[in-house]
Amino acid sequence: MKNLKNSISEKDKNIMINLGKWLLKQRKISYHEIDGKKKPITQSILGKKLGVTFQQIQKYEKGSNFLPLYRWVECLKFFNVSPKICLEEILSDRFLESSDEVPTITENKTGDNNDNNDVCPKE
Repeated sequence: MKNLKNSISEKDKNIMINLGKWLLKQRKISYHEIDGKKKPITQSILGKKLGVTFQQIQKYEKGSNFLPLYRWVECLKFFNVSPKICLEEILSDRFLESSDEVPTITENKTGDNNDNNDVCPKE
């Protein structure tokens, strides 16, 4: 059986990469509140919401793993984004150029131990 990653087209690879960049962008522009302070959404928080590890979120964001449709739908709900807007972004060639404008957020290696479920996307 062929390896799926080696058999996908260049167009599909670009879509996978753009979807990862979209996910990274949405995560970095979103926040949640803890004790009245705005905190960025970390890969650990998103991973808990999707039922995966932060390492899997990293792979989605890099475009090295496919983001399954059901998890993409959960991301849309979590970030309160319509599928149409997301698809317009990830299918656009301009998306690659604009993704460099996303601010960098660092996460400590221990991950996020916050079990607080009051995670709210930025409005």
